[in-house]
Amino acid sequence: MIDQPLSVNEVLRHIQHDFLNQLQLIKMNLALDHVEEANQLVDQLSTKYQRFSIINGLKCAHLIEWLQTCQWRFPSITITMESDISDSAPTEWDVPLRNYLESSLQSVHETIDPFVEQNCHIYVMSTKQKVEIAVEMKGHFEKSDFSIPIQSEDLSVIHEEYSDTVWRYRVIGSKEGK
Repeated sequence: MIDQPLSVNEVLRHIQHDFLNQLQLIKMNLALDHVEEANQLVDQLSTKYQRFSIINGLKCAHLIEWLQTCQWRFPSITITMESDISDSAPTEWDVPLRNYLESSLQSVHETIDPFVEQNCHIYVMSTKQKVEIAVEMKGHFEKSDFSIPIQSEDLSVIHEEYSDTVWRYRVIGSKEGK
């Protein structure tokens, strides 16, 4: 895990590396006449970059940066993301949301079993009524007492499942009156 934010140079290096890897896979599939597999890779890559573009609709710089770089900061955890953003999130929730996500992944990362695949799926939704971030981590990690409060009275955390193999929670904030 990388403890500090990534510099612009590091982010660009990671993006270029990932992009070149994807291009090599596409090129290899085309060379083997696996056109369908190459098309699937192009579709996956397009979907990934569309997701990153959609996440910018949150208009919360710290949260967006965290969501777009967490896969490089926690390389031992396979992180996937989905989003449904139809309205921005309140800017005062930016840092509390980012900090809570960071703290939760750090707590898992510190205790993971290196011989078991670790997966984390993050779903981000922001509508005119609410913001919701659902996180599901699967793998094998030490169940610790994760009781870090979220740094906003407007946000609540619902822990749906918490064991040494699954941790599922949602952070929810109502925009009513905002």
